[in-house]
Amino acid sequence: TIMKMLYSGLFLLSILAFSTSFQIRLSTFELRNRPSQKSCLYNFLDDYKSSIDGPEDGSVDGEFPPSVCPSEIHRIRFSTTAGDFTIRLDRALSPSGVARFLELVDDGFFNEQLLYRVDPGFVIQFGIACDPQLQSRWDPKAGAPIAPLPDEPNRQKFRAGSVSFAGSGIDSRSCHFCIALEPFGEDLGTSPHETVLGNIEVEDGGILALESIVRNREDQGYGNLLDIQGSLTRGGNAAVISQYPGVDRIVACGRI
Repeated sequence: TIMKMLYSGLFLLSILAFSTSFQIRLSTFELRNRPSQKSCLYNFLDDYKSSIDGPEDGSVDGEFPPSVCPSEIHRIRFSTTAGDFTIRLDRALSPSGVARFLELVDDGFFNEQLLYRVDPGFVIQFGIACDPQLQSRWDPKAGAPIAPLPDEPNRQKFRAGSVSFAGSGIDSRSCHFCIALEPFGEDLGTSPHETVLGNIEVEDGGILALESIVRNREDQGYGNLLDIQGSLTRGGNAAVISQYPGVDRIVACGRI
């Protein structure tokens, strides 16, 4: 009986030692493989967690915060080197965001701008003026004497053709914008600056123009060109156009 108790005790001790050793190895593995806060994987996991937990305002399953002002539609016609499209803005979606967009249109800010970033299946991005002096009127990072806009809650699900500010986190909306492309652009809306302002009208072939922009970029082989933002901001179109002569641009835009 004593021997049986002794063997049983030794057996339990061996199991405990193995379990402790396994937990130590597992913890070490997790620490070594935990993504850095600066890595894309970390950001992706954060976004994935947000999609599970739901937005902070408590809305769930397609429920969005109510508008704080009545609907007010503004239509902006863009002529580009790849075709024309119309953006239909609704002030009810983002009152201050739509107001800023209209100010930029009226100032001629978008005229001759390069559609510099093209990520097929994700976004088309613009918002850097052809002239650095014009950029410095609207972009705080380029010396503009204005603050970025405070964030507003997103009130509409992103879809292909949705228009939103591009930004870098909380209260970073200034003069940079993106147009969502399918399928991955439909997942936007988790970052604080990602608030839908309006959408590309499909009735006049606007989506075809977006497809042409994407197809041209793929044919050129330039990549997404996100890394030319700095040069473009400092030197305008002249700083990059000789190296990337085929980049599509906005010829002109205005209210209709």
